[in-house]
Amino acid sequence: MTPAPATLRRLAIAPDGRGAGWRMAREAGPDPAAALLGRTPEDAARLAPLVFNLCGAAHGLAAASALGLPATADTRAMARETVRDHALAMLHTWPGAVGAPPDREALSLLARPGGEMAFAAALVGDGSDLPAFSLAEMEAWLQEAPTATARLLGRIRREVDPAEGRAGLPELTADDLSAALRAAAAPASRPPVPPVEDARTGDGHRTGGDPSASRTTTRVHGMAAGDAALRETGALGRVAATPLLSSLLAGEGPSLFVRLLARLADCLIALRGPPALVPAPEPGLGLAPAARGLLGHAARVENGRVASYRILSPSSWNLSPGGLMERAFAALTPGRQTPWLAPLLVSAINPCVPVTLSTAQELAHA
Repeated sequence: MTPAPATLRRLAIAPDGRGAGWRMAREAGPDPAAALLGRTPEDAARLAPLVFNLCGAAHGLAAASALGLPATADTRAMARETVRDHALAMLHTWPGAVGAPPDREALSLLARPGGEMAFAAALVGDGSDLPAFSLAEMEAWLQEAPTATARLLGRIRREVDPAEGRAGLPELTADDLSAALRAAAAPASRPPVPPVEDARTGDGHRTGGDPSASRTTTRVHGMAAGDAALRETGALGRVAATPLLSSLLAGEGPSLFVRLLARLADCLIALRGPPALVPAPEPGLGLAPAARGLLGHAARVENGRVASYRILSPSSWNLSPGGLMERAFAALTPGRQTPWLAPLLVSAINPCVPVTLSTAQELAHA
């Protein structure tokens, strides 16, 4: 069996104390996919959604496909995972960033049978066709401000320079992900564990965790020319072709406002129907649209047992060194707006690992 590589366990982001830059401390730990090694394919496929329960339906589909088992997508469950993920961000994280209480009443609508329409109304009022809006229709909706979510987005539209946090990379494709999975699954391709560094957050305390975990720190002052291997994946890519988002991207690029609006648009689309599936390109690989982006599994089975298992989550791309999160924070100037913009920027990128966010005033955790 091939040992599983270390994976990102948590990320700490803080101003670097030298001016306008940021530093990112990554803590890596054992790969939870190691729990699947040595098992039968059937047992591994049953266990995978439990180990990775944040998007269990998406992981279950990718696992079954990678393990060579009949892969029946529970598309309704996958859509619910996406809606739930966006809902928690928009109704809990976003209000918290601006000092408002979470909207638990609106969140509770998702638990009610047939509550989807009432939930959509709580988010956008009469704007359920928001992804199809023109720019003029969007501005009128923001001006009307029928909901707390609309009011928050309107505030960003009025008060925040689109250049703050604006960053983008080519969208991850199924071919990109398949090629990366092939490389990761090769028996001789065990990625090196990053060297241990003294990774400190903005308050001078070391990040916590397993003493055996490895930590690396990256200082982010501005990014060089893009690495051709870097990609991003998430809600923005899924809705980029809608009339509203395509117009916004053409006019201002992937700004913070555009990325947050993309999460809202993606949620509304998921409320209406199941996601588009991604067929497995070849045996041993499984791809699935997860709430946070494109997900990939790769498995090798020998003598009826799982000999190797690799998973590339959306955060494998978005939180990579030089990747989307670093580039977005490189474009965010520490200042008086930082305490509320920084957690919104983390939410816009939507990592699937814990992120500890420190501003100069130690005000926010995402």
